[in-house]
Amino acid sequence: MRHCYCQHARHHAGPLQGRHSEAYELYVTEGTRGLYATNALEAQLDLLYTYCQYELLQAHPEETHLSLYRGINRIDEHEILETLGGGRYRVLFNNLNSFTSSRERADEFGDYILIAEVPLPKIFFFNRLLPGMLKGEDEFVVVGGVYEVSISTL
Repeated sequence: MRHCYCQHARHHAGPLQGRHSEAYELYVTEGTRGLYATNALEAQLDLLYTYCQYELLQAHPEETHLSLYRGINRIDEHEILETLGGGRYRVLFNNLNSFTSSRERADEFGDYILIAEVPLPKIFFFNRLLPGMLKGEDEFVVVGGVYEVSISTL
């Protein structure tokens, strides 16, 4: 389960179904508007990601992937690209997605648990990165794309 392919945005106030759709035009307009008067937001996000990657490599020098969990209520809430059998699916996730490294915590968010082997470079942020801040769910913010996941019941 170590397949992951990069994709573009899939959803923003509605499915993004081509460059000429109304939802896509709204997405581009709002994205452009967000670049102005943000105090170098892009540079800040780049720094946060770089620091996250550095810390992940320090904590997991021998690993290329982490097993992360996501509580869900229905698999069909996700964009399923392929059903692989045995409770495994190929799923397309949107831009940023919340996972946890705690299986027990994931079951608080749904009746089923998605299990994904997430490549370290796809982890944008994790809450232990900034001590004293954002405590609680042992959250990992993961960049979207195609992931092979397995699903388990509680």
